[in-house]
Formats: sequence, C-alpha cells, structure tokens
Amino acid sequence: MGFRSFILPFFATLALHIAVVALFFVDWQSHSPKIKVKPPQSIQAKLVEFKPKAKPAPVKKQRKKVDLTKKQKALDAQKKARAKAAEKKLALKKKREKEAKQKAKEKADAKKKAEQKKKALAEKRRKREQERKLQQEAEFKKALEDEQQLLLEESYNEQAQSYAALIRNTVEQKWSRPPSARNGMRCLLAISLVPSGRIVDVNVVQSSGDAAFDRSAVKAVQKVDTFPEITSMPSGLFEREFRQFKLLFQPEDLRQ
Repeated sequence: MGFRSFILPFFATLALHIAVVALFFVDWQSHSPKIKVKPPQSIQAKLVEFKPKAKPAPVKKQRKKVDLTKKQKALDAQKKARAKAAEKKLALKKKREKEAKQKAKEKADAKKKAEQKKKALAEKRRKREQERKLQQEAEFKKALEDEQQLLLEESYNEQAQSYAALIRNTVEQKWSRPPSARNGMRCLLAISLVPSGRIVDVNVVQSSGDAAFDRSAVKAVQKVDTFPEITSMPSGLFEREFRQFKLLFQPEDLRQ
C-alpha cells in the first residue's frame, strides 16, 4: 500500500466533518429567539446618605480562673525539688571533699609510714654497721691485747726467771752448810716481799727431810734481808710473781 491509498479516506473524513459543522450552525440560527429592543426611559436620582453602622461592643474575654492552691503547690514542689537537688549536690560535694581529704590523709600517712620505715631501715643499717665496726674494733683490740699480753707474758717469764735466779744465787751465797747436809737435799721456801725488796716473812712449805738443812735455808734468806734488784722490777711482775715467792732451795754443791 502506498501513499495514495490514504488520500481518499482522508478527504472523505474531512468532508463529513464540514457537513456536520454546517448542519449544526444552520440549526442553531433557526432556533435562536429574537430580542426586542425597548426605547430608553428617564431615571430619577436620589441622594442616599449612608450612616456608618455602629460597631458592636467588644466582647470581654473571660479570664481563665487560676487555681492558686494548685499553682502554689507546684511552686512549692519546684522549690522543694530545687532545694533537694541543691542539698544533694552539696552532700555530693561534701562527700567528694571528704573522700579527697581521706585520700590525701591516706597518701600522707602512707608517705609518712614509708619515710619512717626508710628511716628505721637506715637506722637499723647504721646500728648494724656501727655494731660491726665496734665488734671489729673490739676483736682488733682483743687481738692486740692478747698479743701484748702474750709478749708481756713472755717478757715476764724471762724477767721472772732472771729475778728468780738472782734471788736464788743471793740466798745460796748467804747459806752456811750444816753437817747433816747431803747431796740431793732440797726444800721449798715461801718468801713474802714488799716492793722495796725487803723480806717480811719466810717459811718452809716442803721439807727436805732434815730439820737442820731446812733451818739453814731459812737463816740464809733471813741474812739477805733485802733484794735491792726488786725495786727495778715492773709492778705487775712483782704483784704476780714475787709478792708471794716460792724458792726451791738446792745449793750448787749439793746437786748431783
């Protein structure tokens, strides 16, 4: 089918629409009423005074009644709530301040306790160190004293032997041999001296078995009377060895 096949239907439809429009127009003209025009008439004008309408009286609004008791209760409740909140806030503040003070006190106490403990430990160490030093000094002093005592003992022993030999020789020089004396005889004498060397007493503590020999030994000591060498003797040696001196009397010519 081509373009030409549409031309005939198009014009037919167009003609039909034109006919309908024409028919409608003719029918409307035939039925419209005819309008009669009347001649103009005169009009009498009058002045009309318009009075302003009176404004209606304003309607008074009725005030809403307020329940003062209820309002006062609400205010009191708010005031009470604010007071309670303020009291609670103050109590919380006091509680925090109290806790802060307590913590500060605990911290200060802990610090003080730590310092005291530190001082106590330091004092304990100081005392222990002091005791150790004192012990060392005491041990050193004792060792020194022991050494000095040992040296003194050695010196005293040497001096005692020397003085004892001197006293024995001096007594033997003063001895007179009795007829009954025999070889091997000896007796032990106890001699009491004073620092000046003077003999104040002499006794036989162990007899030779011969009374004449014992008496001769006592007389020999009494003849000496004084040992001047004692005056140069150290006082310690004298007090320990020679204030009460024991002499084994055994003359040289009686020894085997």
